[in-house]
Amino acid sequence: MVKLNANNFLSFLLISIGTVTTITFGFVPLVNLYESYMDIIYLLLFWTPFGVSCFLFGTFLDKIKGQIRKIFCFSYVFWGILVILLYFTITNPLLTLFLIVLIAISTGLNVITAVSWVGSNIQITRKGLVTGAFLGLGWGLVSLTAYISFIDIFLNMFFLGIINIITGIISFIYVQRGKFDFKWVQKVKIPRNYNIKKNGMIYWISSLIFGLFLGVIVFLLGTHQMFTPQMFESLYLQNLDFYFDLAISFNMGPSTGGLINFDFIVVGAMNLLLSPIFGKLMDKFGRKKIFMLTNFFIPIILIFFAFWVNFPILIISVILYSAVTASYLVIEATVWSDLAQDKMARFNGFGWSSVGLGGALGFLVGLSFTIPAFFPYIDLLVIFAIIFICIISLVPFISMKDSLPPAEEMDWSSKIIGVYIINNSGIVMVEFPFAEEKIDANLFSGGISGITNILQEMVASEEKLRVIDHEDKKLLFEYSEGFFSVLLAREDLKILRSKLKTLTNEIDKVYHEIIRSWSGNVEVLKPIETMIKNQFVEEPIGKKK
Repeated sequence: MVKLNANNFLSFLLISIGTVTTITFGFVPLVNLYESYMDIIYLLLFWTPFGVSCFLFGTFLDKIKGQIRKIFCFSYVFWGILVILLYFTITNPLLTLFLIVLIAISTGLNVITAVSWVGSNIQITRKGLVTGAFLGLGWGLVSLTAYISFIDIFLNMFFLGIINIITGIISFIYVQRGKFDFKWVQKVKIPRNYNIKKNGMIYWISSLIFGLFLGVIVFLLGTHQMFTPQMFESLYLQNLDFYFDLAISFNMGPSTGGLINFDFIVVGAMNLLLSPIFGKLMDKFGRKKIFMLTNFFIPIILIFFAFWVNFPILIISVILYSAVTASYLVIEATVWSDLAQDKMARFNGFGWSSVGLGGALGFLVGLSFTIPAFFPYIDLLVIFAIIFICIISLVPFISMKDSLPPAEEMDWSSKIIGVYIINNSGIVMVEFPFAEEKIDANLFSGGISGITNILQEMVASEEKLRVIDHEDKKLLFEYSEGFFSVLLAREDLKILRSKLKTLTNEIDKVYHEIIRSWSGNVEVLKPIETMIKNQFVEEPIGKKK
């Protein structure tokens, strides 16, 4: 359940309206305009500048500090004005092309601003669900705008422009009066037992494939009525007729934008539900598993594409297609923020650039299907694409075993019961129980004493006891010269082991001599409690200093 509060309302404005509607502008109504007024260059000069602008904005926006960033809210106003101006320049190709490039650049700034804000101000254990909910609302708006575009393309452009202008103005006033901290920083220390650059590149390539897939599908759906008879010799392109017949049954035929409006009405409505579902699944099972599942959906859709003559398979394909778009957008809006250590804009800019460049590449591939020389090879190219995407889908499984943490690692702070620093004689020097669960210190010390003999033997040997597992409690151990640290927790997590090891090394570095000659005065070791807090007490996101 996503509660309506100040942060969530601003996230709704920036994500649901200011991000989803501006990105999908490159599909609806831009593909509609391509059918009537434009050439393919107009589509390419939206998606390519969008991808490049994401990358470029990401490289320097982190350098702009504090409340100065609130001026980025006017990017939505600028975007809305440009879209409305298209109505007046549509008969001037050069000016229209120039406006589309500016719209694409503004879209890049819109996206970086929104996802960096959300990545910094939503609890990481609920980031998938909350982000998915906002994206779902945005997809609902996309469904509405696709229907408006079905009625009148330019009416949709005015609608998109006005709601983004309003979004920019309200967001600026909201940030100004609410005195939000507009910092873009990762407020939770995520365990990073992996190569960030390597994982980032794998995600980038996979996102590029997603953008390519989406670009091809949207191009073919949006230009279906422009196909020549020779193109329908392809089994795959023949099958578009069955989807086309379905659109006609809803009175959305060739004169109303082909399949693209119908497609985004359906997909947008489905993703209103699917986006929060996939977000919740990411929170529960971790990002990587859902990422893998989504990657496998793409070749399955392409395989099912050959059997669209079967109505149930057609419906399943559309559902899977919706699931891919819903899941990937949630992945894009969360994964890059997760990977970011302190350069939130840089990571988000790098990540989202793949969607823009992939979309442009997808339109080019779709256009290649209209080249007569390729007509005999269209089905072969689709089969090759299925094999290629299957291979790409396996890469994360092989190369990212220790990638983004699963849900239980994200929620590490709720698993801690207490931290204890004990000398080699078995005496508890520092005791730090956590408020979540009351522990009888004497009973715990007695339990530790019961294994003191074992510990003393192991301290002197090369073999070290690392964990004691007793029902729903775990005792994790880290050793140093003269003492050892014990973490009592509900689960044995990598991040807890890493933090305990860091704590033990810090204590040894600062208190090595004191512990060696310790006479039993616990007050002299009292500052160790601050070290424990620094490692294990997580500051709530959004807490004002």
